[in-house]
Amino acid sequence: MTDDDFRKTTLFRSPSAGERLPLNLHICNFAIVEGKHYGIRLHRHTESELMLPLEGFYRARLNGVPLRISPGSVVLIQPGDLHEDLCRGRFRFAAFRFQFEDPDGFPRAIPVFRRELPPERRIFPLRKESLPAELFRQTVRHAADENFFRRIALGHLAESFFWELLATLPADFLAENFCTAFQTSALLSRLERFFSTHMSGTMTGDRIAAALGMSRRVLEYKLKRAGLPSPLRLFNRCRIREAVHLLKYEGLNVAQTAERLGFASPYHFSRVFKSIAGFPPSKSLPHP
Repeated sequence: MTDDDFRKTTLFRSPSAGERLPLNLHICNFAIVEGKHYGIRLHRHTESELMLPLEGFYRARLNGVPLRISPGSVVLIQPGDLHEDLCRGRFRFAAFRFQFEDPDGFPRAIPVFRRELPPERRIFPLRKESLPAELFRQTVRHAADENFFRRIALGHLAESFFWELLATLPADFLAENFCTAFQTSALLSRLERFFSTHMSGTMTGDRIAAALGMSRRVLEYKLKRAGLPSPLRLFNRCRIREAVHLLKYEGLNVAQTAERLGFASPYHFSRVFKSIAGFPPSKSLPHP
């Protein structure tokens, strides 16, 4: 097998500091509530909360509208909502209270759903065989497990449940400013996917933009508005990340890495590497 007789597609990597999500999910409390009577008087929400009935009905009044929600459905309460819990009879439900924070850790009272969406339309299904439902069940199971590593996984499962649940919702339900906050991250993800399968090819700004279905000028404008470098600079950053991996873990030397990634020469590769990483590629070679 030759060096080029394979294909590698990166599925995931942890984001660097400059690529963090614009809004971080902070789970304030994730609890199971059960009994025969649960009433919390009218209050205005400062955080968001998902209510998931498991047995019986979850009853509430949301912005003056009475709601009765059965198992298999979810309702979302947002910052600024007037909410009153009115549960009677035998019931069991999960309450997932959360807020968003900016990258510096400051709370953002940002709604997920459009403000004009009436309370009854904020009820949506959680199908038993769906991925969010399975993640929810795993979260509940992990919460009862004393294993140290499963306790670490608990928060990640809860976050995955939330994001997967959001992925099932109609796009026109979501607030415009909430979606806008993630557009830059979505654009970077699309670029990363394209770059990961074209590491060694000849690349131009026009080719990158065409792969994303836009003109080069539009792509450059979107990146500039988000405070990001040019498409080619992002492409080279992606190549240099891969170069570090090849040098450190796959036993390639500088010349082999330059050839694998499609650089014109080891000299050109070294110049690009140092301009991005701040040190020469030889420093990424494993120590003998």
